[in-house]
Amino acid sequence: MIGRFFLAITIAIIFVNITGCLKDDFVEIDGVCPIVISTIPANEEINVPLDQIISVNFNEEMDPITITATSLMIDGILSVKGSIAYSGTTATFIPNEPLLPNTTYTGKVKTTVKDKRGNALQTDYIWTFSTGAVLAPLVVSTDPINLAENVTLNKIITASFNMPMDGTTFNSSTFYISLNGTK
Repeated sequence: MIGRFFLAITIAIIFVNITGCLKDDFVEIDGVCPIVISTIPANEEINVPLDQIISVNFNEEMDPITITATSLMIDGILSVKGSIAYSGTTATFIPNEPLLPNTTYTGKVKTTVKDKRGNALQTDYIWTFSTGAVLAPLVVSTDPINLAENVTLNKIITASFNMPMDGTTFNSSTFYISLNGTK
């Protein structure tokens, strides 16, 4: 009798597990934090039209209040001025004036951009594009940042570029630290 009872319970547990798995209504959400999934123009794109409208696509809906001129920036020789719009999962940057010819631009989406739940990008998203046939190398970030204060004396100084660089071109004449602009 006890054996039949355990057999019945075992069969019931197996039945519940099998039928429960048939109706799996779990919806997976990719990640907790937002990410940039694509841009127009794409990273390292060349020959971009001078009238290009720039867009950034996210993996989820974002809080439009966090997408501003200080969180979505386009820089060339100078910072590009423009208006920003947001719809769905896409932020759009419309330059006030045409882009300059034969110029490499850097786009940046800062970590101050957040999704509707308040989750922020975990790192700045940086990409480059060019209106000419060549993508020129640009420094996109440094450590320490420009005008940093209270930097430790033994700080290792680094510069990140928008493309792979030829290490043989770096020497004391091309990469150095200066005090007040003098070598």
